[in-house]
Order: sequence, then C-alpha cells, then structure tokens
Amino acid sequence: MVSEVLGVKATFVVINYNGEKFIGRCLESIKKQSYKNFEIILVDNGSSDGSLEIAKSFADELEMEIIKNSENLGFAKAANQGIKRADSELVALVNNDAFLDERWLEEIAKACKNDDSAGIFASKILFPDGRINSAGHIIYRGLAVMERGFFEKDSGQYDFDCYVAGACAAAAAYRRELFDEIGFFDEDYFMYNEDVDLSLRAILFGWKIRFVPRAVAWHLHSASTGFFSDFSVYYNSRNWVWSILKNIPTKVLLKEMPFFLLRNLTSVAYFCSKGKFSIIKSKMDALKGIRKALKKRKELQRRKKFEKFEEYIDGFGWRALNVWLSETKRRNTNSDKIRV
Repeated sequence: MVSEVLGVKATFVVINYNGEKFIGRCLESIKKQSYKNFEIILVDNGSSDGSLEIAKSFADELEMEIIKNSENLGFAKAANQGIKRADSELVALVNNDAFLDERWLEEIAKACKNDDSAGIFASKILFPDGRINSAGHIIYRGLAVMERGFFEKDSGQYDFDCYVAGACAAAAAYRRELFDEIGFFDEDYFMYNEDVDLSLRAILFGWKIRFVPRAVAWHLHSASTGFFSDFSVYYNSRNWVWSILKNIPTKVLLKEMPFFLLRNLTSVAYFCSKGKFSIIKSKMDALKGIRKALKKRKELQRRKKFEKFEEYIDGFGWRALNVWLSETKRRNTNSDKIRV
C-alpha cells in the first residue's frame, strides 16, 4: 500500500459548527481516502443542530476522537485544540463544508515525503461549480493577501507544483514540527485570516509553503457564516491588518505602507457603499488591538530567519480584484443558493 511505502501518518482535524447539511459528506470523503494511514480528531464548537450525531455515526468506521466544546470558541482555538492532541507527522485541517478527492491525502503525503523544506501544503480548492476557490495564497502590492485564482475558471492554469505565499486552511496540511517552532493559530483572531497569519509566520521562520495541485478539494465557502456577511467582512478585515503588522519585515512594511493604507481606505469606502458598515468597526478594533499586535511583532521579528518578503509580492492584482468584484456583484443579485 502507498501508506506503507511513504510511512507518513496523518491526523485530520475537522472543525464543526452547525454543519448538519454537509458534515456527513465531509467525513465520507475522508473515509474514502486512498491513503489509509490516518486518524481523525473532530472538534465540535457547541453545535445546536444534528451535526454532532451525524459525526458520531462514523465513529465505528473511522478512528475518530471527538472533542465537544460547550460554546463556539472560534476556528483558531478549536483548530489548536485538535492540533495539540495530534501526534502524527502531518496534520490536515479540513473545514466541515469541504470535501476531498479520494487521492487528496496521498498526494499531500507524497509532497511531505519528498520536500523537507516545506512545512505547509496547500491544495487546489474548487467551488462546487468547478471554479477556483484557492490555489494557495498570493501577496499583492499594499500587502493584500488573496487566494490565487479566486473565482477563475479552472482550465489547468495552476496545475504545476510550486511554492506559494500561504495555504487556505479549508483544506491544507501542516508538519507537526512547524507548530512546535512557530506556534499555533492566533486565538485572538477567532476566525478568518488565521491561516494567512500562520502562513506569513512560517515564511518569516524560513519554511516553504508548497502548492500540491493534484490534491483537490471542493469547498462551499463560508457555508456556516455566509459569503459577504457582516461577520465575514468584520473578521477578515480586522485580522488582515493584524497579520500584516505582526509578520512583514520592517523594510518591506515601510515600502508598502502607503499602498497598505490606501487599500484600507478604499475597502472602507467600498464596503460602506454596499451597506456593510461592519468594515468601520473592523478597522477601529484593529487599531485598538495594535499595541498587542506590535508586542507579538517584536518577538516574531527578533526570531525571524527570512527577510526577503518582497520576493512574494506580485504586482497590484487589478485583474484578481476585478474578478472578485464582479463575482460579489453576481452573488449579491442572485438569490439562488448553492445546493449541498
């Protein structure tokens, strides 16, 4: 068997919150993996629907531990609970609204075995209609960290192994030793952008992030919180500011600061024009948390091993922005919901 040849054990950490509509499909996709050397830790964040009972129904077929929280602790803290319980070489994070191709883990394990420099493994994540959700992260001028290929039609344009600026944690894998060196997800984030922060931190400490195009997953995207919701806008916008201020080396940060400020101002104007006034609170709360973010920055910058973040910056990303804006407009005017 492939798992015996590679000898890499993995732990799936699945975070669930009211995922009754999709948790069964998620776990079924894990159950069908061609690579069998794995266990599952499912962390339930105080679900009030029937999703936990559905998850328990898989316990007899899968090696699975369930951690049940009495309330929603957020993605970052729940993920850390699972990661700290895992003792495998590889930790695979999978959202409850993500479904894996049967060779997903096999391809990730191969990449892990063959590339010691990589500490994070990003997969090709697709929306249900086949368009791209993420082909890893990319950084644009002004330090905007975005999903590579977001909303693009998948025509194989990213079907090559390469290093990227980060991994979307909806379906990504991490070496367990990475967390021992750089720390866990930042629990101050609650949810959203914790994967951006961790990826930037990994780069800062000299780790590579490998994109594995043959590891394919499908993601409903914000199924629990809602696409373009006030909740999503608030946490994404606030946490992005903290991620940049904490991790980007001083030389690059100073060079990009005018564009960084401009991106913040234009995002406030854009979201307010759409009635999403949570953007104002997000920026105010980001400012309130700057002292704590800078304290974390001081420690991280003292321990950093990599300076050349400019190598990861790729233009202004106007095309990607136009794709995002047009898709957002389409979703806002389309009342049809994705069927699961």
